[in-house]
Amino acid sequence: MKDMNPVVRLAIDDSSIMADLHAASFTSGEAWASSAFADLLKLPTTYARGMMDQAELLSFAVVQFVADEAEILTLATAPSARQQGFARAILQSIEHELAPKGLEKWLLEVAADNAGALQFYRQLGFKIDGERRNYYKRLEGAYVNAILMSKPAGRQAPA
Repeated sequence: MKDMNPVVRLAIDDSSIMADLHAASFTSGEAWASSAFADLLKLPTTYARGMMDQAELLSFAVVQFVADEAEILTLATAPSARQQGFARAILQSIEHELAPKGLEKWLLEVAADNAGALQFYRQLGFKIDGERRNYYKRLEGAYVNAILMSKPAGRQAPA
């Protein structure tokens, strides 16, 4: 595994590189525009953290923290940087940052056809809570269910 770079805070100025990486990561029509990231980053409840190599964004997560729950709004890793622990390190960093603020539960939704993401979240201890039928629309017009997942803060899946 590659030596880990530090997790950094992402700001509105990073919206375009976040959008570029998101587009490279979500080729099925789910990519967000730079303006969507900029709008989220204006909110005091939004936490965006990433890992960089020089000026290249390798991976990032956008999380919204309200009351005692953190919802992963999106998580993206460059195709060439996957399976190297970047996303896991980012989420662990955010959890560490939010723990003193009362984080008790993580929430997310993921496309039912995103096997890699489902496996990743299961490895982190997330459990399936339900689904939203026909939630995501693919470029070719097909609809895919969203899988709703959650886990208590601080819990990892058994090894």
